[in-house]
Amino acid sequence: MAETKKIYPQLAIENNKKPNRWLAFPLLGIMVKIVILIPVFIELAILYFVSTIILFINWFIILFTGKYWDSAYSLFIGIMRLETKVRFYLFGITDKYPGFNFETKGILELNIEKPQKPNRWLAIPFIGILIRAILLIPYFIFVDVISRGAGVAMVLSWFVVLFKGIFPESFYEFEKDSLRVDIAYSAYIYGLSDEYPSFSISMNHQSVKIALIIVGAILAVFNFFGQIGSTVERVNQVSNSKYQYKNTPKSNYNYYNTY
Repeated sequence: MAETKKIYPQLAIENNKKPNRWLAFPLLGIMVKIVILIPVFIELAILYFVSTIILFINWFIILFTGKYWDSAYSLFIGIMRLETKVRFYLFGITDKYPGFNFETKGILELNIEKPQKPNRWLAIPFIGILIRAILLIPYFIFVDVISRGAGVAMVLSWFVVLFKGIFPESFYEFEKDSLRVDIAYSAYIYGLSDEYPSFSISMNHQSVKIALIIVGAILAVFNFFGQIGSTVERVNQVSNSKYQYKNTPKSNYNYYNTY
């Protein structure tokens, strides 16, 4: 497994040397992947539910003992590894089916050290995670932009793999870094790190990555204003329905209520 720059968290995976061209067929390939991943998605949904309960218990363990619960650490890092296998499979960086376990041998390496002295104040139930979430707002925006750029890179990579049989190095690096920043976000929420996650990404193939970041930012802005527009439209619909109800003639209202 190739070494990567040691920035938190440590994530390493080799580029796909012989990507499957059929799985890179535009739209059809990703649809096939999603269908065969349905059992894994179900498993992840169950794990997310369990992790919520474990996270709640872990808050009290940290608060009263000052130690991070071993079972919580194992579960959280395991979920992250399984998620990462799934997402690398969807990106096309690996054609190995992720499976249902937390093992990553032969696919990737993902390591996050167990916290030795977790912050007790940030483990106060509900208050701690609320503080973390507020602090992470700028980082969430950053993750959103990078993730959207990685989505564009994934779509473009389909055509390169289909016609040339190679996975572009620039897209591989960008997609890997998009997962690294997303993992860093999750690790901070889970309390696996009390250190604010890094905004740093590899800037090899700089022109391609800057272009992807710009496209990701544009898509994020469009999505933001689209959500605002949808919200305003729903508010207007509710307001109009209330106005029509108030202005309904009483005779009609009494008529309808007789039935």
